[in-house]
Amino acid sequence: MIVPQSWRTEEYKGLDVHVTALPHGDTEKWDYTVRISDPGADSSSFSMLTGGSGDDDDYSTEEAAVQAGFMRGYALVDKLMK
Repeated sequence: MIVPQSWRTEEYKGLDVHVTALPHGDTEKWDYTVRISDPGADSSSFSMLTGGSGDDDDYSTEEAAVQAGFMRGYALVDKLMK
């Protein structure tokens, strides 16, 4: 079954941080995917800078996964800006 992705976007230090929460398997846990792009780029566009929660981090709600995704996205931007 294909799960549609609903991306949320926030601007951070001149870049767009895109985050989507994804259901984790057959459990009630969530993961996230994050993409960093130039301002105004479509969230589904290819991005050289991406991240995910990986197998070790599962979140109990969709909103918790999204918030963790933004925190990861901000950290990626901070590293990029150094």
